[in-house]
Amino acid sequence: MRINPSLRLVTLSIFFIAMSVHDLLAEPGPKKAGSDVSIAEVRAGLIYQAGTRVRALGGTASFPIPQGWHAEALNEMAAILLVSEKEAGFVLVFATLNQTEDDLMALLGEPQPITDSLVFEPVGAVTRQGNRLTSSYVAGTLTGRGVAVIGPAQQGILFLHGRPQKEQREALLFLDQLADQVLFTPVTEGPPSR
Repeated sequence: MRINPSLRLVTLSIFFIAMSVHDLLAEPGPKKAGSDVSIAEVRAGLIYQAGTRVRALGGTASFPIPQGWHAEALNEMAAILLVSEKEAGFVLVFATLNQTEDDLMALLGEPQPITDSLVFEPVGAVTRQGNRLTSSYVAGTLTGRGVAVIGPAQQGILFLHGRPQKEQREALLFLDQLADQVLFTPVTEGPPSR
């Protein structure tokens, strides 16, 4: 059976348009090592929108800002603050530099001062799964969770999520999704690695 050349051209055009629309509508997923990744260096006074991949201040780890959130630098804490546009809660993001796994285990097992009057007290033991360390905290009516992702050459990233004590399950999934998308890239060289 011979296909009309005009029909073939129309069919191919529809296919490529459909693929382009699919790519535009697809949720941003984790980037694979070696892909072309644009990473924003967070600067004080600027707000970074969802979908922007940002580097933890002073570190080699980066992550994309999740949908429904925005980020800004907290230079006085050498941290990035993620704020939800829909719900109560926050995430503080810190680079962990020259920290061994034992150092991070000890750090996550300690009280975490968020502000002068808000301190997350640890609840239970710090757990390890793969290159991640996880901890839980409470502070009054807030609950907290910490996830540290250990990268190459004692570089890492720490996420501290605080929110009202309701809806615990969503909080657990949220930090895991952030941790899944972490890439480590030296500031001056080479493609990202996991």
